Amino acid sequence: MRHATVLTRLCGGAALVAVAVAVGLTVVGHDAPTHRWDIVETLGVAALAACGWILACRTAPAVRVESPVAAQASIPRSLRQPPHDWGLAAGVALTIVTPLAVLRFGFTLYEGVLTVLAVIVGAGLGFWLLVYVVTDLLGRRLGPRQRVLCADAAAGQVHAVRVRVEAPIWKRYEKRGDKPGTIKAEHTHWLEVSPVGGGAPLQVYPMYPAGGGTGLTRTTTDLLQAGLQLGGHQAWMCLPTRWKLIDKGLPVALVADTGHVVWGELSRDAARPYLADPVNGAPVNLHPTSPDRPSLSLAGRAKFRRDLHGRQLVWLLAAFALAAPALLGTVAGFPGWLLCLGTAAAVAASGLGVTIRAGELPGTIGWTVREGRDPAIR
Repeated sequence: MRHATVLTRLCGGAALVAVAVAVGLTVVGHDAPTHRWDIVETLGVAALAACGWILACRTAPAVRVESPVAAQASIPRSLRQPPHDWGLAAGVALTIVTPLAVLRFGFTLYEGVLTVLAVIVGAGLGFWLLVYVVTDLLGRRLGPRQRVLCADAAAGQVHAVRVRVEAPIWKRYEKRGDKPGTIKAEHTHWLEVSPVGGGAPLQVYPMYPAGGGTGLTRTTTDLLQAGLQLGGHQAWMCLPTRWKLIDKGLPVALVADTGHVVWGELSRDAARPYLADPVNGAPVNLHPTSPDRPSLSLAGRAKFRRDLHGRQLVWLLAAFALAAPALLGTVAGFPGWLLCLGTAAAVAASGLGVTIRAGELPGTIGWTVREGRDPAIR
């Protein structure tokens, strides 16, 4: 895992802008001459910028453990929320819009009932996906449970325990598959923390943000970055005072002595000993929050991953190869529309593949891998 730099942001932003311009040209300039060199040249600029982005990501500084700092006795009253990921949001939005623009371009090559149906269905599905992206990536970064913890901290008091940040864990558990004779694997990720005062290690799971979906993948990667950047550091593990009014998992904010805030969730059974006295149920580990202590979010990270984006690049190259004959005017009519349909499918497959694999494999470098198998199939 590597930090984002000015160069990674510039190259990535240039690639996104170039793709957006190419998409706009397919819509705005649909009455232009048959040979669309303007679109081809713009996509070439996007490809060069993407190559620069890949090189910048691979040469960016690696995420390393922060230098030791003095223990902090206070807890911030304002818990920093994860920032919006504008680059990711723009990339997902373009992955949704580009197939629609390609279908619109194909409609100018061949107007038929099938093309009209494809445009209508694609537009409806694309609009729904865009709304999902807006709520997932550009909406609230914290879900309702996390906002309760924020409100309790702002009110002046939270449950808090000193812990030491340990390793990010990736557990692969094999069990009986859905079909006879098969095995399926379940992947679970968490950040392990150990109470400073003694006790069993605790498992901090990725939080479910307001939108879920892609946001969940991001919070999983946050735990990986926290383990790499804050491993060995001590932190306040903050839990809400109104925990009895929250169903299921409890929100947790790890406030490191460096000031960085990492969000996650803790099971109720694991959190209960640090919230209430086991004998009389009285609240324990209550600590005031301070308005004088600032909090920080984790620094941005370079997003290129060869295991994810390598396959995506293959799909995008296939999409360009399919679109090139139609853009250059060598194929028109119904065959040209079929090429546009294949282009739209390839672009959609590139985005879908990244989304699925990112949820299953949130980065292979840095995790402490643990294997397990259902005793029934050993």
